[in-house]
Amino acid sequence: MITNAVRFGTGDVVIQAQGYQDTGSQAMLLATPVASATEAFARSDAMKHIVEGVSPRLLASGLLSSAANSDGVRIMGVIPKQERTVSLIPQRIVEGSYLADDQQSGVVIGVDLARKLAVKIGAKVVLMTQMVQPPDPAAPDTGGGEMQSTLLRVGGIFRTGVQAIDAHIIQLPLSEAQGLLGVPDQVTQVAVLLEREGDAMMVAHGLRKQLTGEPIEILPWREAMPELARLFLLDDAFNYVMNGVVLAVVGLGILNTILMRVLQRRYEFGLFAALGLRPTQLAVMVIGESLALTAFSLGLGLALGLGVQHYFATHGLDLRWFFKSSLPAALVFDPIIYARLSVTRVVSSVWIVFLMATVISFYPAFKAARTKLPDALRVF
Repeated sequence: MITNAVRFGTGDVVIQAQGYQDTGSQAMLLATPVASATEAFARSDAMKHIVEGVSPRLLASGLLSSAANSDGVRIMGVIPKQERTVSLIPQRIVEGSYLADDQQSGVVIGVDLARKLAVKIGAKVVLMTQMVQPPDPAAPDTGGGEMQSTLLRVGGIFRTGVQAIDAHIIQLPLSEAQGLLGVPDQVTQVAVLLEREGDAMMVAHGLRKQLTGEPIEILPWREAMPELARLFLLDDAFNYVMNGVVLAVVGLGILNTILMRVLQRRYEFGLFAALGLRPTQLAVMVIGESLALTAFSLGLGLALGLGVQHYFATHGLDLRWFFKSSLPAALVFDPIIYARLSVTRVVSSVWIVFLMATVISFYPAFKAARTKLPDALRVF
């Protein structure tokens, strides 16, 4: 879920102008050297196996119009080749094709937006937005805030299942967006995608050292998307509570099974005691039986659990089935969620259950060790 969320959002690490996180002003831009330095950092020997992709983006708000309707949109100017390495949108094209590397114009839009504008592949649309700065910096008062428009042709339509993306996000070539906004050689942010989400803090620290002195902010995804981070934190807390409940139920089940076996075998334990088996040996026998039962159960449980995990790792869980057509707008991750196995969690869970079963078996073993003669040999 985290991997998919960052590929629909800012990436594992994002570089943007100082203060952009708080204001979201489209006038706060990065110079080209910052993007170039980030790409050079990603290609370094230390980072090339950690960084999966780097994509500069120019973000702005605008109005997209067709002959039938118009709607407000979020503009994303991207370099197609680099955007493919960090975003899931290029993989979610359902009609037409994604932006070509040599394409100077054109646009890809979401299915909800295409439906509202009543457009199909090849249709012409007009994008209108406000220039970020005047064409002539020497005369800032003559052209600031001038409205600009351009004619684009719809080349692709994507469906992510995320309503906020399918209804409002459009992507067009970075050069086209820069010309429309009047900001040549400038971008809003640089998104960095990593092989492992856990390396985000380390990479952010390395970028801060590389770009020292620049008026920028470098944020790992947990700081760039705090609402999403809190959602996953709440999910983790809920998982711990549920795991505690499950372990309690498992523990009671183990205790009931072993204790019933001990109580039903009083005659057998009495016979062993009569033949000279010491109480300690009786207790060790019960503990050994419980551990053998636990080991067999864990093996069967792992086989069944890994089988289910393999299915969801290869086929995924499509949440769109639960929400009919799309997810609620508040959710920003890919609705098709693929399972990813955590070996550490599996091993820790197995050890917790095994140790819990060992401790729980002490009470039934104590009961078996206290078998009294001749009552245990009495046949009713």
